[in-house]
Amino acid sequence: MTTYPSSSDLLRRWDAQQTAYIRHRDQRFTVMVEAIARQCGRAPRVLDLACGPGSLSAALLAHLPEARIVAVDKDPVLLAIAREIFAGQDTVSVLEADLDQLDWLSGIDGVFDAVVSSTALHWLAPQHLAQLYFALADRIVEGGLFLNADHLLYDDIAQPALRGLARQDDEANQERAFGSGTDTWDQWWDAAQSRLDFAAAAKQREAVWLGKIPPAKVTLGYHLETLRSAGFRQTGTIWQYLDDYVVCAVR
Repeated sequence: MTTYPSSSDLLRRWDAQQTAYIRHRDQRFTVMVEAIARQCGRAPRVLDLACGPGSLSAALLAHLPEARIVAVDKDPVLLAIAREIFAGQDTVSVLEADLDQLDWLSGIDGVFDAVVSSTALHWLAPQHLAQLYFALADRIVEGGLFLNADHLLYDDIAQPALRGLARQDDEANQERAFGSGTDTWDQWWDAAQSRLDFAAAAKQREAVWLGKIPPAKVTLGYHLETLRSAGFRQTGTIWQYLDDYVVCAVR
């Protein structure tokens, strides 16, 4: 009899796969969770943008069990996994949302103490990212936080040596991880979509991502200046490893 992976197993494998592409991913999460605890208290209301299968939300709950989380994503398969992961937890809502649009935000009541995202906002074109930042500024309490962990590549022209160092580090990390049996991106998706009960979600996923090409990544400076223009009083970075950052903005 064929055994299909459970959502908890898929989440574990997702975390390993993502760590193959993002060295020190766990440090990112630790820094973000500790910043929220210190700035927003032990029971914050948090919006998790492009939550995937729920990694960052799970990390928040592990350290801040009284947190209330709204986790959003547009990928049907990832949403299906996240909904199983958080089934029965009334402090977590998992909702469908396309960050290229803003209509989903009007369907969520109230304000947030923190808004977070990890390795996702690079999928947004600059104009959509700016629209999102301006919309979020009105939904975060005064003194609340916006935190975005992502790869923000060094400039090919101005920083070629630094970009080369970061690329070599990424390649070495991936070689070590994949050589020890960690799923690649494609292998993980093959496993996730092998679930018969995810067949409908997998088909929907094809339509959601049809023709979608990642835009050119914007610079760290673009994130910081756009957040300031949107109304965040302070912007900066609270963690960095090579070209991997946690951007932080205080409302």
